[in-house]
Amino acid sequence: MVMKKFLSNVMSRAVVWLLFFSVGAVMAGPLSGNRWELLEIVYPPDRSMSIYMGGSDKTLTATGECKIKWQKGTGSLELEIKGLPSPNEAGWGNRQYVLWALDRDKHIANLGVVPLRGKNAKWSVQTAFRTFGLLITAEQDPKAPAPSTAVAMESLLPTDPDLVVPVYRVEIDLGPRKG
Repeated sequence: MVMKKFLSNVMSRAVVWLLFFSVGAVMAGPLSGNRWELLEIVYPPDRSMSIYMGGSDKTLTATGECKIKWQKGTGSLELEIKGLPSPNEAGWGNRQYVLWALDRDKHIANLGVVPLRGKNAKWSVQTAFRTFGLLITAEQDPKAPAPSTAVAMESLLPTDPDLVVPVYRVEIDLGPRKG
């Protein structure tokens, strides 16, 4: 039993190590034709966990962390973002940042405007999704129905290397929805 637990622990750490250090595994990122590949995580019930947030090509210095707790049909999120340039500084003039949750079935939830103070933000929101990834995009309309192609940040992997949860890569369409 001790050997089985040891091997299981070594294997889970090896998988996490491979995910963090293999090329392209930490960030999913842009695809051709206004599409994006996003990492989506299944959040365990009644347990708090944190994920990293990372910047995209125009906001590489931006970092963040999101603490999530799935409980009673609701995901409570506490986000902290650092080093995110204003949309104007990033080349997306006259816009504001909006946080999105996207699930595996490609449902989209606009979680509201990112309350940026200088280059930092700290706020709390909720979502009904249990399996989701996060995007922050620069939007002209804070109530936009879908994220634009102006991706500033995306959710990455859990911060705890000992935590093993299902992670999916999901392709999503960015920009206005048709039909």
